Amino acid sequence: MTDRYDVIVVGGGPSGSTAGNLLAKGGARVLVIEREVFPRFHIGESLLPANLRVFDRIGYHPEGDEHLRKSGAVFHDESTGREATYLFAESLSKVADHAYQVERSTFDLALLEAAAASGAEVHQGERVTAIDLNGGTRDPRIETDKGAYSARYVFDASGLDAFMAYGERTRRRLDIFGLGSIYRHYELAPAIADELAVEGNIRLLFVEGGWMWAIPLGRGRLSVGLTTRRKGLDAARLEAELARSEVMSRILAGGRPEGPAKTMASFSFVNDRPYGPRWSCLGDAACFLDPMFSSGVNLGMVGAAHASDVLLPALESGDEGAAELMGGHAQWMKEGCEVFATLLNAIYQRRLLPDLFFTRDQDPLLRRGMTSVLAGDVWGEDNPFTEMVQRSRLRVRLDPS
Repeated sequence: MTDRYDVIVVGGGPSGSTAGNLLAKGGARVLVIEREVFPRFHIGESLLPANLRVFDRIGYHPEGDEHLRKSGAVFHDESTGREATYLFAESLSKVADHAYQVERSTFDLALLEAAAASGAEVHQGERVTAIDLNGGTRDPRIETDKGAYSARYVFDASGLDAFMAYGERTRRRLDIFGLGSIYRHYELAPAIADELAVEGNIRLLFVEGGWMWAIPLGRGRLSVGLTTRRKGLDAARLEAELARSEVMSRILAGGRPEGPAKTMASFSFVNDRPYGPRWSCLGDAACFLDPMFSSGVNLGMVGAAHASDVLLPALESGDEGAAELMGGHAQWMKEGCEVFATLLNAIYQRRLLPDLFFTRDQDPLLRRGMTSVLAGDVWGEDNPFTEMVQRSRLRVRLDPS
């Protein structure tokens, strides 16, 4: 006999665990199926203040010395030596004045455990092999390597694996951003680690053809990576860029790498069909952008909370099979993604660097508005920066052409 749930969530990362948590809190019978067994390594350690609103809802707060409080971001233009710091406390938004740099292995595990504590059933180490949507007229059926289940509704939160996008061939690459990343962790010299921990700020360094990141983590560690539009990503390329940078050379002086460098390629994409009757895609399974502005976990968790708020009353009224149930949610998410995407486009085309990020004559209100976006508030009203983005000829529209 097939086990039947109200909702099955495919994927137990931040998006999936958030949805599982809030749906279970709302009274739904929820199953979260995660392919891997947590804790496991994952990149994407820098969070945004907008995440903290979701933390409050799911009953989670970053704890442990592996996480570090983050006050903002420091931008460096390696070609000119200019530097600019943006602090979240100076934004227009009502979001928190800080975020966190987290160790994703323990962070993701804590979120999944919080979902289980809220009443979601969690299966780890179980791989989904097929999803039969039954045309949206009957309960979808999920098959895994360990069993079969049915549900009134399915959330695909499978991340970059994008289970449904690949299966339906609706995954469209966004080639205007970086083509891939190479990254590794370092153990820092104690004096440097203490210095970076004071503000906990992420550092973004604009280099020819892309950018580098330096994310201070707890316990004196640093996440370092290079995202580029150029082909040929390997450890030698990363080491050459780090050695060429005065900023990174200073930060890494006396430090030592932890393990080999790892790569991730072809990651920017949009799912042109992110929802349908009795199913919807969450987080990276719907859209993943170049990670320059740490938007992945932010959009994933905020989006999962928004989608759960749409689904719960539909489950109660029996309307979860409506074809356009998630239409408004998908449009809302697209608008938020387009703000980040347009900002990325302007950076890659080198249009905003001299005139906005680093200018000394920057309009104070515009600066505060951009800081709100950097804090993850891409839906805020009365923000002159988002209004400028929407009017820009560099605006990226994620609708299929």
